[in-house]
Amino acid sequence: MSEYESMADRDEALALSRAAPDHAWVLTDRDVWHRNPFYHGPEMPHPEDDGAHDFIADHGIDAWREATRAARAAAEAKAREIVDAPDPGWPDDPTP
Repeated sequence: MSEYESMADRDEALALSRAAPDHAWVLTDRDVWHRNPFYHGPEMPHPEDDGAHDFIADHGIDAWREATRAARAAAEAKAREIVDAPDPGWPDDPTP
């Protein structure tokens, strides 16, 4: 997908999202799912995530939402750890 196609797809997704704020995901004409930034309901799995749908069928939507929250919190903590880590390429004291 070219840069212009990507921009057009994002523009379409934004327009669809505004028109359907009660939908967690919107599908563009290019067959691409986008998370709806105007949706403020409970967390919903990606429509094509079969693993999530299987997990929900076995354990329920609340268990999936809790697992998703836990995974997101762990990923955010790891990202903060990486950002806050000193750069090994730069010494603490730049003087020779």
